[in-house]
Amino acid sequence: MAQPLTPMDHSLPPSDKATMVGGSYSSVMTLPGSAVPFKHSDRGRCLIALVTLSVAAAFGSGAAPAGPVYQPPGANLTYGDVSHGHRVSSAAGNPAAGAADVARLGDQEDPPRFGMVVSGVGGIEYGNLDEFYRRVDEIATAIKPPPEDGGDPGPENPIYPPGGGISIGDIIEICCPNFAAIIDRVKTEVGTRAALLTLIGVDGYAKVFASADVPLLVSEEMLGGTWSFGLNWSGAAKAYGIADTKIEFDAAAALDDLASQYELMAGDPETAFDIVGDVDIVIDPASGRVRAFIDNDSTLLTKASKTTELSVSYSRKATELANGTLFLGAEGKLYDLRLSRIGFRFGNITDTEELFDAIRDSNFISDIGAGLDVGALWVAPRYQVGATITNLNEPKFIYPDIDERGYTDEFVIRRLFRDRRYKMERQIKLEASAFSPNRRWGLNFGIDTNAVEDPMGDDFQWLTVSGGWTSNNKWFNNARFGYRRNLAGSKLDYLGAGVTAFKWFNIDLAVELQRVEIKDDTLPRGLLLSMGFQFDF
Repeated sequence: MAQPLTPMDHSLPPSDKATMVGGSYSSVMTLPGSAVPFKHSDRGRCLIALVTLSVAAAFGSGAAPAGPVYQPPGANLTYGDVSHGHRVSSAAGNPAAGAADVARLGDQEDPPRFGMVVSGVGGIEYGNLDEFYRRVDEIATAIKPPPEDGGDPGPENPIYPPGGGISIGDIIEICCPNFAAIIDRVKTEVGTRAALLTLIGVDGYAKVFASADVPLLVSEEMLGGTWSFGLNWSGAAKAYGIADTKIEFDAAAALDDLASQYELMAGDPETAFDIVGDVDIVIDPASGRVRAFIDNDSTLLTKASKTTELSVSYSRKATELANGTLFLGAEGKLYDLRLSRIGFRFGNITDTEELFDAIRDSNFISDIGAGLDVGALWVAPRYQVGATITNLNEPKFIYPDIDERGYTDEFVIRRLFRDRRYKMERQIKLEASAFSPNRRWGLNFGIDTNAVEDPMGDDFQWLTVSGGWTSNNKWFNNARFGYRRNLAGSKLDYLGAGVTAFKWFNIDLAVELQRVEIKDDTLPRGLLLSMGFQFDF
């Protein structure tokens, strides 16, 4: 039905409640995906600032799992999640590697009693953002904001921003407009927005992550085996969207509906026509201006995780044969995850500052869980092979709820509900390494047999190939290079390299091979940097 329009004010819901106001939607054009609309002249810096702000909040009092699935710590950033035999950092992956490392150190005249690595890792990853923000601009103003109280629109509850909507053109004769021309233009513009929303959904996101890791290896046997202890902090934040999967617009039905409702004359107020489907048409008789608004449940989500992890592992020699030794190990982990999740309807986002405030002031909820890893490692003079099963018990965690009132699209509702759950899924990791006779040179291969999600909901399944050289030189002890590919999720490829200097300082860098253009600058889609120290004493 037709509704006269009055001035309006749209603001985000109170940030401390992390609520979202609902609206109406029904659904034929399929467009899975997401979008991140911002009202700011510099879209690229806004999204980066948004995610960085979230992860900064995540580090306020905690962090995620030791050796997070999105980035292994220390030298393993280059080597991969394998037991490469490079001092204590070798024990960061397979729980059985601790005993193997102690056996290797035992060949020295004066083996150290303890080994420790202190490392920090940080990284950022983008979707394919070429021209992303310009496209987001085109989508953001086209979405109709939902009524502020979730009720029906009217003079006391207006929902059509004066500067918003899709410009359809002007009517020359208010008394007798060309309805067919209006509907044809609306059909074209809605189809364009549907295609843009699909593109944004596939390619648009930004993510930052960081971690700090402190493993301690005790080389003296206790209770017949080797003990390792670990403390890890890590955090991640991501901005992405959930888009409803359909936009319904029947041009023939819309033409009949608009023609039957239209009764405007010169001097009448600007009026909205709620025609059949998911598109409303707004006409201003004074100027002849025609605009269209899409009724849509698309939602921007920001998620942040901060976890503290404590771990204890035990490993020992299981059997020794003429051609090699089998080591077995287990590692118990205690997780304290603090999780935050905030949703913003596209139609509600009008002020970037309010968006930042809501994220900065968001509340984290704490959830405690425990995990168990087991591993086996066969070590021969010139090679070794191993397997690890992580999170045997698959601990589960819950994000804060998001108010789903007012949503009608079942796909969006299901995603909002499903997205609140995070499970550390069980994963099997396989590894193999080959060495030169003096073990100065090594070649490593690692692969995850299945994909698992990180706290942000992204799938990871790493394949890694790496090589390294080590020596007893006082100044330069190890050089390494590696390639890693995520076989699931983003399917990104990284090339990495790292060195160990002065026998204690590690630095590793990994760069994604694809490039993305942000504000006329060409940048890699992903970048990971690790720095740390290692000690034997």
